[in-house]
Amino acid sequence: MIKGIEVKNKFSGKFIVLDGPDGCGKTVQIELLAAYLKNQGCPVVQTTDPGGTKIGNQISRLLKYDSRGSMDVHTEVMLFMASRAQLVAEVIKPSLEQGKTVLCDRFISSTCAYQGSSGYPIDKIIDLGKLAVGECWPNLTIIIDIPAKEGLERTGRKPYQKTKVNHEDAEQGYLFRNVVVDRFDSRPLEYHRKVRKQFLRLTEYYPGIVKIVDASRGDIETIHKKIVEIVEEM
Repeated sequence: MIKGIEVKNKFSGKFIVLDGPDGCGKTVQIELLAAYLKNQGCPVVQTTDPGGTKIGNQISRLLKYDSRGSMDVHTEVMLFMASRAQLVAEVIKPSLEQGKTVLCDRFISSTCAYQGSSGYPIDKIIDLGKLAVGECWPNLTIIIDIPAKEGLERTGRKPYQKTKVNHEDAEQGYLFRNVVVDRFDSRPLEYHRKVRKQFLRLTEYYPGIVKIVDASRGDIETIHKKIVEIVEEM
């Protein structure tokens, strides 16, 4: 492994995204990666998409929980891109300009997978993404891959949980978000299988470097080491 000042110089101003199907473990892995880089003296900024800003968090709640009725996929895409535009302007771009390493939990890659699986044209998603974030595209996107069924089992999704649009209190806000699963987690298994396939296709067209990590084999530490190896090869 590279050490010390080499790490700081190598990753200065770099934008890295961890993404993948629900239950893949990306949130844990981004914490481990951040800890590794910080231990090497690299200034790290962690953020999440959608969200990461006050405005982005409001959009995220609307997308996941607070929409009243069915939301069209075109609306979903536009809201995700609006959240990203704010995130880039407020957090990502300033951090990169300061020479920090930005780690983001999901990004435009997720829209390609999720809204792409709902039938939205991938080329339009990429074009809208470029409009929303400009040249602030990830240097590296790591997809943590896992079979859809295994991923949903890891999330602990229960058959009786419902989305707000199907819930009797759909017109009300929730004080606790775990009362119901979000609109995307609760979609059928077949939808999540399509999502996984779309994630695996990102290597064919997505801007920047895209790497796939198999998370169905090995423990958390093993997956972490694989991610570190990929990051160091940037």
